[in-house]
Amino acid sequence: MTTQGTPISFPLRAWLAVEVLFGIGAVLAVGLAPAETKTNFAWPINPVVMAAVLGAFYMTSAPLFLLPLFSKRWEMIRIMILPTALFSTIQLAATFLHWDKFSIGSTPFYVWFASYLLPPPIFIAAYIYHQRKAKNENSTSDEIPAWLRWILLIVGILFVLIAIVAFFLPSLLIPIFPWQLTPLTSRSLSGWIAIIGVLMLSIRRENNRTRSRLATPMLILILPTILLQLTRFASEVNWANPTLWFGLILFAIAGFCGIYLAIGSWKDAMS
Repeated sequence: MTTQGTPISFPLRAWLAVEVLFGIGAVLAVGLAPAETKTNFAWPINPVVMAAVLGAFYMTSAPLFLLPLFSKRWEMIRIMILPTALFSTIQLAATFLHWDKFSIGSTPFYVWFASYLLPPPIFIAAYIYHQRKAKNENSTSDEIPAWLRWILLIVGILFVLIAIVAFFLPSLLIPIFPWQLTPLTSRSLSGWIAIIGVLMLSIRRENNRTRSRLATPMLILILPTILLQLTRFASEVNWANPTLWFGLILFAIAGFCGIYLAIGSWKDAMS
């Protein structure tokens, strides 16, 4: 792998730093103190385990913004950009659909609103700008094995389909969920499910282990982080629920894909 490539522009790098700050705030709010969302988050989330799980996703997404700050080439981070733009769009749509549920006028709400209103146009513009400058790469070195590409395709599509149901048909998901779910929490959760699925599909499309490596920590951390948060509030979880175990199995498969792709030179991925 050569060090030739498209430099990451300063505006994109600066925005990624802002995203890290947004992420830190979310982790502190719903990741570490999920019982305090009435005062420290954009809206009160009940039950507490739901807030804790959303916090787990914020924890696992941190590398998507932190690692690109230290990478030098656009080609090493581009698979993360459009999935992140889609995620922000879903959260923004959920905000408008459930406007009355939010703590309008509070500082946490303004932070939430800004953190999802600004990213879609910024990330899409950055993607177009950098892709116009990027050179076509036809190298077949370090390709993802065909069997893993099939796993990424099938599981990625499953995540996307689940996200579509969770956003557009939350009434189908609410009765079968392992803890109490509302239309708002279902739609917010759908954004996280969507970003995982689209990220896996983006990795498959990129078809290069080195250029996918910086996205792997999120896939690897999903299952253990969610399990950690669930065990903190185990009494609120229906552990016999089949939906729970189906979801954990999908996260485990995503983690396996992440571990396989993470093996290799991180120096090349950061160069």
